[in-house]
Amino acid sequence: MQDVKEYDGLIVVTPADFDRLSTMHDRMAEYLPVRRLYFIGSDEVGKKLELEKQNGIISAENADRVGFINEDSIIPFETVRAVISDMLKDIPGGNPAPRGLTGWYYQQFLKLSYADTCGDEYYLVWDGDTVPCRRFSMFSDKGQPYFDYKQEYHDEYFNTISKLLPGMRKVIKQSFISEHMLYRTENVKLLTEQIERNESIPGSVYWEKVIRCLDPDLLQSNSFSEFETYGTYMALTDPTAYRLREWHSFRTIGLFLNMTDLKERDFEWFGRDFFALSFEKGHKPAEDNISLFNNPEYQAKLSARQMVEVVQGAFYSGSYKEVWEGGKDDPSKYPIFIAAADEEADKEHALAGELLDRGENVITFHEKYGEFESFEKLLTEPLKGAVDLGAGIAGDKRFEAAGVRVLTDKTDPDEVIRIFSQKGVN
Repeated sequence: MQDVKEYDGLIVVTPADFDRLSTMHDRMAEYLPVRRLYFIGSDEVGKKLELEKQNGIISAENADRVGFINEDSIIPFETVRAVISDMLKDIPGGNPAPRGLTGWYYQQFLKLSYADTCGDEYYLVWDGDTVPCRRFSMFSDKGQPYFDYKQEYHDEYFNTISKLLPGMRKVIKQSFISEHMLYRTENVKLLTEQIERNESIPGSVYWEKVIRCLDPDLLQSNSFSEFETYGTYMALTDPTAYRLREWHSFRTIGLFLNMTDLKERDFEWFGRDFFALSFEKGHKPAEDNISLFNNPEYQAKLSARQMVEVVQGAFYSGSYKEVWEGGKDDPSKYPIFIAAADEEADKEHALAGELLDRGENVITFHEKYGEFESFEKLLTEPLKGAVDLGAGIAGDKRFEAAGVRVLTDKTDPDEVIRIFSQKGVN
């Protein structure tokens, strides 16, 4: 199934990880909504791909749609490694940079730098350890591309963003790290060009500035995310370009099921609640767990979501957990709209940040994020309430007609939450 617009898909992968998901490559080619699917890696990956085609692991029907791009043709690996090694030269054991550490940053730079040679308006990046359960589109019915989000947060990613792009910060509480991203080619170029214009950081190309903006200790703790950086950049520079969509992929399926045990009926069952399954490196199922998710009797009685919610509480803690937002059936998750006069924009931003920290969904007047194009569109969606900081919306009859309570001059986030949580408040 090709999508509303034609674009290619990319999977950046090492030879070892290519082998690990080998049996799923044909499914990726079949179910991802792309014109062609390219594996990006070393020459060894290219040779392995040709063997998969020759041996029928990738079917004849899909073989012509699957190609290979040598990673060094985009950015030479050793060039990136040399810069990281230079940053680690004063740390014992840090020079030359380990291949694994270099690879963490290198694969992200490959995804962004592909924009320089991409001839399409968009391109999809897909994680090589993630398998689609079903067909899906990356565009809404109205042709607006999706930003798919999940529920995780890593402070250091945003500290890095603020160094690379001064003035930029996290603007929504969700995470853009969802095992894939649909990049708009022109905006990726604008992002990397803006980073390159930051003269406070040494380096001539964007990826060198990313490396050199980090303290050596932080460099070793994986402190940059291309997905969070691009998502934040778009949210602040072109907020209506994308539409948000809650994305569910079962990231820890490898703790409960062997990949080779999956049958089509299993994908159909998972696909009712999940877009995809991720088999992360190092995840192996315990013997007692294997019969949980591919048991036809359990599948007949419980949904995949119900099973996941049970095992997340019973089998592990402290790991990433899949969380479902309430949406329209859970008024506690309705967003709070904040509108401020231009001279009060700082208060708007501060209140939004505090509410986000407390787990609220927020839409602001100055950074409206893809969910509406006008007040009329905004008011067709459920709101927990609205806060007016000198913008004049308190007297707007449209809010009253929509049943939305408007608070004026309230900047204490706890008070805002308390008032909007009172019974009977929409």
